[in-house]
Amino acid sequence: MAVHGERVAFYGGYGEERDRLAQGEIIETSVASTDVGLLTLPDGSAPGRRRVVGRGSRIYVQAEPFTTWGVFDLSS
Repeated sequence: MAVHGERVAFYGGYGEERDRLAQGEIIETSVASTDVGLLTLPDGSAPGRRRVVGRGSRIYVQAEPFTTWGVFDLSS
């Protein structure tokens, strides 16, 4: 999960939605969905096995062979 102001992003899911990136906006006590897509690597492929860390406005993804981190930044 990443948060920036009133904006949020959730990464992950089950099965075919494993690489889903859902974005939304915080409205009072709930989140209104604004966009849903897939998070891909710079070459356009799916991450496959990976490690994921969310900090502030960023979601960090480290795909096999676990040598580099990719970053999705909600604030940009």
